[in-house]
Amino acid sequence: MTDDGPAVRARAAAVFEAGEVLSTSTLEERALWLSDAASALARQAEGERDALSEATGLSIPMVEWATRTTLETITETAMLALAQNARQGADRALDPIRLLSVILAGNVFTASVRGIVVPLLFGVPVLVKASSRETLFPAMLRNALRSADSRLGAAMDVVVFAGGDAEAEAALVELAEAVSVYGSDETIEAIAARLASTPLIAHGHGVSAAYCGSHAVRGAHLDDTISELSLDICAYDQRGCLSPQLVYLEETPDLSAMDFAERLTKEGLEPLSRTLPRGPLPVSIGAAQAQWRGIAEVEGTLFRGDAYSVSVREPQPVRWSPGFRNITVAGVRDLDEALQAMQPIGSNLKCVGTDSASMPELQARLTESTTLSAYACKTGTMQTPPLDAPADAHPIWHALFRN
Repeated sequence: MTDDGPAVRARAAAVFEAGEVLSTSTLEERALWLSDAASALARQAEGERDALSEATGLSIPMVEWATRTTLETITETAMLALAQNARQGADRALDPIRLLSVILAGNVFTASVRGIVVPLLFGVPVLVKASSRETLFPAMLRNALRSADSRLGAAMDVVVFAGGDAEAEAALVELAEAVSVYGSDETIEAIAARLASTPLIAHGHGVSAAYCGSHAVRGAHLDDTISELSLDICAYDQRGCLSPQLVYLEETPDLSAMDFAERLTKEGLEPLSRTLPRGPLPVSIGAAQAQWRGIAEVEGTLFRGDAYSVSVREPQPVRWSPGFRNITVAGVRDLDEALQAMQPIGSNLKCVGTDSASMPELQARLTESTTLSAYACKTGTMQTPPLDAPADAHPIWHALFRN
């Protein structure tokens, strides 16, 4: 069932009014309520794992992993620390906006959590347009918020309507002081054109990569690197903007890109295909996967299994995979060559996972870069960002406060 323009307008007005009540609560109260809501949502998700699997197209073990690792970041301690960081970064008292509208995509079902929890933490009410492909989890989050506290629950609601419904879209944004959009660059451009002066928080098309320095593949570190990187690849079936599509490996006399790809296949992706199995492959993705694998075999070497494949090729030019656990490994001399290969990705590069030894230099180089705005994190954590991780080169609280 979808909502028409008048229904969206009525819900927007109700959420807006609820925000006035929510603003009388303290940040500490809201942190406690949100932590309670996360616990309630975790319990709901356990009971609805079959339905979530069907709704998202992910396997039940993957749904369980995704909900657990996402919701365990929503703690009182993490939220209060985030608020403290936001205050320290401001040159004046924080003045929250009165309504945020959020437009969700359907590729990563837990992506709604940070985009809803953080505004509510600061007392900003949220009206969410769920993707027509996945409405269950946002509705569950709304119910969890209501179970934690009536004031908190009233300040968030969910609407559903088809993209391109001009009347419903207008109703969604007319009271909002900012609009957060997750989706393709085309979707964001279309919405931006209709927003006039309302600030847009864009979460457009994005991809991620990994860099494995020589330290990461030396001795016992190699086993850890393979395990961590495999999880990054398999999480959400490689469907999100934090999913690595490219792995740049600093080759050593003892380990070539070919050797690493073979070990990644046998020791990482194959075991995870049993413990965190891939969901059903959509027909459209199946065709793209067949084409991608065919080209990979022609231009380089391909290691493949029923639910994954690893292409070994030169670092440039970049060739995107269709996701769903199809990954490229490219050998490089050092971090300089890896970063040079990433340059064409530009602002679409969201995250670079790396090993502990390479982290300081990578962070510094990304900070200095004028073309790459990605943030660096440890391999194995690419798909589980902390609550305060940046989003699209901005702090997670970006645009939630008036200037």
